[in-house]
Amino acid sequence: MMRIFDSTLTLGEMVPGVSFGLEGKLEIASHLDTLGVDVIEAGFPASSEGEKRVVKEVVRAVKRLSRSASSPEICALARAIKEDVKAAIETGVDSVNIFIPASRLLLERAYGMSEEEARERVREAISLAKSHDLIVEFTFEDAGRSDELLWDLCKIAEESGADRINLSDPVGAMLPDDAKRIVLEAKKRIRKPISVTFSNDLGMATANSISAAIAGADQIHVSVNGLGPKAGIAPLEQVVVGLKKLAGIGTNVKMELLSSVSEAVERISGIPLNEISPVVGPLVFTYEAGVHVSAISNEPSSYEIVSPEEVGRVRRFWVGIHSGRKAVKEVLKEMGYFASDSDVERILAKVKELSQEGVRITEAIFRSAVEEVLGERPRLFKVKEWVAVTGSGITPTATIRASVGGREVISSSTGVGPVDAITRAIRSIQGIPSFNLRRFRLIAVSSGSEAIAELKIRVIGPREEVEAAGTSRDIIDASVKAIEEAVNKIIPRGS
Repeated sequence: MMRIFDSTLTLGEMVPGVSFGLEGKLEIASHLDTLGVDVIEAGFPASSEGEKRVVKEVVRAVKRLSRSASSPEICALARAIKEDVKAAIETGVDSVNIFIPASRLLLERAYGMSEEEARERVREAISLAKSHDLIVEFTFEDAGRSDELLWDLCKIAEESGADRINLSDPVGAMLPDDAKRIVLEAKKRIRKPISVTFSNDLGMATANSISAAIAGADQIHVSVNGLGPKAGIAPLEQVVVGLKKLAGIGTNVKMELLSSVSEAVERISGIPLNEISPVVGPLVFTYEAGVHVSAISNEPSSYEIVSPEEVGRVRRFWVGIHSGRKAVKEVLKEMGYFASDSDVERILAKVKELSQEGVRITEAIFRSAVEEVLGERPRLFKVKEWVAVTGSGITPTATIRASVGGREVISSSTGVGPVDAITRAIRSIQGIPSFNLRRFRLIAVSSGSEAIAELKIRVIGPREEVEAAGTSRDIIDASVKAIEEAVNKIIPRGS
């Protein structure tokens, strides 16, 4: 069983512009606890008094509210400096991850530290941490570009009482064979458990992590969505699935929660997830090409090494320039439309025409094409007209005319912006359930100054959370259409 050491809360905040804040860190920590990681690195207490307070709160929250059979180990990051270790001790964490350069390049040129000074710092930092009964993981940075100095420092750490030795490649300078060799060498020389951390500078972090695991590593450092400085580190979701599917190595991670945790970290960090990101990307289990649709329909394993259900996703068929009638029929059925064979042909022709023009066929674009052929489907809630006024020094105001179950209404409101004003105006209409926007993401689905914009939103209603989208060359109009669709998904039938 491979141990998973999660560094999202520390390395994730090293991404330029990312700051989780206390509430964000507590939410992510709760997700990681439920997910089943073995270690949560809560922060870098010595970086500021505020960070120290946050780490204390994470420790308290996880220990008090842990939903795991046994709560995860909570760790703090520290340099091999007494003040850093003291700051970690004061937070009440279970363990401390102390790091120091192990290559002469980093040690002498980047840190201006002599080898003897490094040796002494290793001894002092571990001695201080162990005197306060902390579990000590000692990280040696740039292990892949080191020489005998690495093993000298590892021996000192082991003799000083370190509980785990972490071999770190912070520049992505290793190949899978290198990862295998260094772990095999470590297992010969060191009696303590071996951890590994691989940066993703050249996209090798997952492959290196799995290679290290096969060679006998005991623990892998990861982060959700691979968040970290530069190109990040090994993504938790890829490593966990890769270990199971490619190496037959299990973890304590509940794979079915991977997608929901990924989405939470995406929302809190503000760093968008690539739509085709392995395992958790929104389009990873979506098929458009006719050959794929046909094969997957007959035998899913023909093109899938992991099923979407295993990682909290669903399989979908989609339509585009390479699609055939089967895909169109499947998508129409999923969206609740009935179409004759001739209608399917007309819809497919429209889709291919738009694709040839460079328009990306999103759900909202496809719905527009369908309703152009089949006519607009009746809706319980329909925005007929809207106007929004905003500008410098003007309070944003919106007025809408809409119908709710055949009843016509007019509603107005102000907001912090035009979209907020429209949202408030809709929310204030009698018969519309209370809802909150949880996610708001705008993308261009065509090019040029008159590009078509698609707005994707996630809305929390009284009983469920739904996704919706709207497209228009006007961003506010796209917002209105997306909110209208979301309301129709949460509004009770018969309203």
